[in-house]
Amino acid sequence: MLADIKKELINHPDKLKDVLEHFGYCNIVIRPKYISFGRDEKSSKKSIVINLENNEYLYTIDYARNIRKDIFSYIIEQRKVEFIDVLNEVRHALGITDYYDFFDNKGIFGGFYEKIRKRRTNKVNTYDDSILDCYVNCGNTRFLADNISLLSQKFFNIKYDVESQGIVIPIRNQFGQLMGVKERFNYDVPDGEMKYFYAVPCSMSQTLFGYSQNYEFLVDNTIYIFEAEKSCMQCYSYGIRNCVSLGSGSISIQQVKMLLELNPKRIIFLHDVGYGLENIMRNIDMIKQTSASGVSVMAQIPSTSVRMAIAFLGVLPILIAYPFFQKFLVKGITVGAVKG
Repeated sequence: MLADIKKELINHPDKLKDVLEHFGYCNIVIRPKYISFGRDEKSSKKSIVINLENNEYLYTIDYARNIRKDIFSYIIEQRKVEFIDVLNEVRHALGITDYYDFFDNKGIFGGFYEKIRKRRTNKVNTYDDSILDCYVNCGNTRFLADNISLLSQKFFNIKYDVESQGIVIPIRNQFGQLMGVKERFNYDVPDGEMKYFYAVPCSMSQTLFGYSQNYEFLVDNTIYIFEAEKSCMQCYSYGIRNCVSLGSGSISIQQVKMLLELNPKRIIFLHDVGYGLENIMRNIDMIKQTSASGVSVMAQIPSTSVRMAIAFLGVLPILIAYPFFQKFLVKGITVGAVKG
């Protein structure tokens, strides 16, 4: 859907001009094939250019500083603002009140068929951040002991639920809007029992944890994909920002689309220990089948070889046990033959 927003800006360069002016860019000139502008009033009007043709990722070329980034990352880096700040201004310029309804209404007959389809799928609900006010804003020692720094906890807005004794993890969509609240019990839970639950239900298959927070580090970069949100927060503690979490072991079509909109150089899956090879290959295959650009994905192993490895691992216990039971098998065969 982020690709749709960029397409809207390309189709309406006057709206793109409004966004640029809001962030202090000057001397903006709109031409049929490109839009040029300067960093400030003293800068040349041709020092920065955005092509309006064959530029689906909305790359911005800053000739003076030898920079080539998508427009969102460029503004974030140069103006020292957050991804959500840029999106809010884009939203205002395009007149978007609800991202999902806006693009549904762009379809045939005002989005009639899209709305019918939408009823059959999970609707992405969003909430005002004020619903988080009922939680305590404080760091958590359990997360701290698990290598999630207080700075990382603050960045991801980790809170505490006194009533349920749960560590609160806000879940956001790709636009940075709150779409759910996940909690982790703040005490030891026996193996096999539930550690996490949703205080405000949401579908993790519709988002990637860390997407909006780490956006500028994900675009045109290698992306590391984890299962748990906690892993993404741990990476932030060590200064690693080009990562997201699925919230589960399997990747969804929506999550694949979100990743490919970032034009990644490489995608690397870092699953938890014990996660099945078949499931890992399923995730990799889903990205490869969806990607038209042939993005590189970790574990460039032929599927046949992986399946043979799985088959070998399945047979291995039998091969190990066979020498110890061989004499009983031979004896059984001999007795059976004599009886025959």
